[in-house]
This record gives sequence, C-alpha cells and structure tokens, in this order.
Amino acid sequence: MIEAEAYRALSSKSRLDILRLLYRDSMSVEQIAEKLGLQPITVRHHLRSLVESGFIEAMEERAGSVGRPRIYYRLVKEPQLVGYPRRGYLMLNSFMVSALRLTLGDSQAKKVLRKAGLDMGENAAKRLESEHEIREWNPRTFEHFFVKDYLEKMGAEPEAVEVNEKKVVYRLHNCLFFEMAMKTPDIICDVLHESFHEGLTKVMGRNIKVTHVTSMAKGKPHCEIQVEWQK
Repeated sequence: MIEAEAYRALSSKSRLDILRLLYRDSMSVEQIAEKLGLQPITVRHHLRSLVESGFIEAMEERAGSVGRPRIYYRLVKEPQLVGYPRRGYLMLNSFMVSALRLTLGDSQAKKVLRKAGLDMGENAAKRLESEHEIREWNPRTFEHFFVKDYLEKMGAEPEAVEVNEKKVVYRLHNCLFFEMAMKTPDIICDVLHESFHEGLTKVMGRNIKVTHVTSMAKGKPHCEIQVEWQK
C-alpha cells in the first residue's frame, strides 16, 4: 500500500462510513448505497479507492450454476498500519509479552498481565464516572457511556445488539489487539480482555456478571460480550 493513497482514501467521510459498514459484514455496492443513501456510481468510486489503498477486497459469490456472480466487498484480514511518523509499538508489545513469558514463566507472566488488565478496566470505569458524573451503573448507562462513547472513541467499532433492564449484549467488530490476539489468544483474550472487564465490574458493581460469548481471535466474525445485572 502506498501511504499517500491510504491517507487520501481515509480523508473522505463517505469512505470511512463504508469501512464502518464493512466491519459488520461483507456487502455489495447496492447494499452499501442503500445503507448510506448514496448513488451506486458514487459507491463504486469510493470502493475503487479503498481497494487500491489496500483496505478492502472484492470477492465473488454465485447464487446458482448460471448467471453472473455477485460482487461483495470486505475488509482485508491484515490491513497495513498507517502512521506518521512511523512507530513500532505493535512489534515492541509482542516482544514484551514474549519476554515476560520467557523470563517469568507462563503462569507468572499471566499474573502480571492480569494485573495490567484489571488496572485498565478500573481506570476506564473511574474516568467515565468522573467525566459524566455517573452515580450508578445500569444497562442504559453502560450502553450509552461505555459501549457507545468509550468503545467508539477507542475505535473498537461497537454494536449494541440487545439492551434491556437486566443486561447488555454488545459486539466488537474491531479487536484493538487483533494481531497479538491471533498469536496469543490465551494471553490477550483469556487474560487481558477478561481481567479488563473484571476491573470494570469492580468499580461498576460486583453484582455484574460478564460473559465472553465469541472472540475474533478464535475464528468468529466479531467479539460478543454479555453483561448481566444480577440481584
């Protein structure tokens, strides 16, 4: 990917909206046009730019044995990172996790990373409480301030799929640690992600139960988390 092309592709709000749609699922030109209220010819122009920049790819799907296949677009599985000036934090983080496991052993390394996840979760909850003057966490405040505000700003592409008086079920269409999670799901998913939510509930209320239903790093199209308020 030529970096100048990538920045040009990301400079358009419509192209960013298309990328957000494709986080959810693969789509055709017509489906994207309908969702965004754009003309198909305009959508094709934006898709061409995103394909050339390396963010998405086209795939063919044939409904039957005859007729032309339908073209769908999806995000590439491993998009190149864009940044200026360049940084190597992902590589550094991978080396640090490996070094922890080699130096401390697997069990102790997981304890250290669990503590990091707990601290991250507690800090996130306390910051939201302070910024928005939250006195009590319930499914509605959790959906609004954590799912729609915090996770959206973090770039996790969240989607609340069920909200009622007892629980919130939400999905993450972008794993913030995806590359590392694919290599070490036992660390990123089973330790860091789990302990992050444990830190959240430590602040929000111990009557909250968090269940990780699916994980992108374990072959699912999204991470799905269920948060229940128990009596």
